[in-house]
Amino acid sequence: MEEMDQNLLKDPSTTKASPYDLVVGPGRSSGNREFGALLMRVREHAGLSRADAAATLGVSAEYLRLIELGRRTPALGQMPSFLDAYHANGAVGLLQPGGERPDLILMDPRNDEPVLVEFMSRIREARRSTTRSARDGAGQVSKMGFLTSVFDAPAVSHAADLGFVVTLLAHADPGTVRKVREWLQDELGNDLDNEA
Repeated sequence: MEEMDQNLLKDPSTTKASPYDLVVGPGRSSGNREFGALLMRVREHAGLSRADAAATLGVSAEYLRLIELGRRTPALGQMPSFLDAYHANGAVGLLQPGGERPDLILMDPRNDEPVLVEFMSRIREARRSTTRSARDGAGQVSKMGFLTSVFDAPAVSHAADLGFVVTLLAHADPGTVRKVREWLQDELGNDLDNEA
């Protein structure tokens, strides 16, 4: 992707209580409508018809129309394709100066202002709820003792525990990931290939 415009980085001293301008997903009608209108402005700014954009994205023009009306929300995983197809100035998961990492930052062609978007889904909400429960049950988690705290936390299910661990690892530095891998290999043995 082209080098990001510096206007995408918001000054942390001017942010609102919520760092997001829009929250989209199930049950977020107002946010979905605003996001759909934003995507329509970006598409039109790129000089694309709805039919051309739909063909480039590999979706139907009707599906794109429903997105632009706010009746459907594209998945976060589709956003890189939208950014490319619309030649949009934006980024998925760009770290901000204040430490936030919004799901999507997209420049609004109407005013050249960045719009920070958070994507909600039932899966993500369930994962966040499980993460909060595990954190509440684990208390304060130190950097070195997080594995013990995770295993001591109340388990909702094995899949939820795995999701929580993966979320932690996704935010960990490479050294921590290596230590976790080595610890797991010591605990489970190096013959995990036999189980596959």
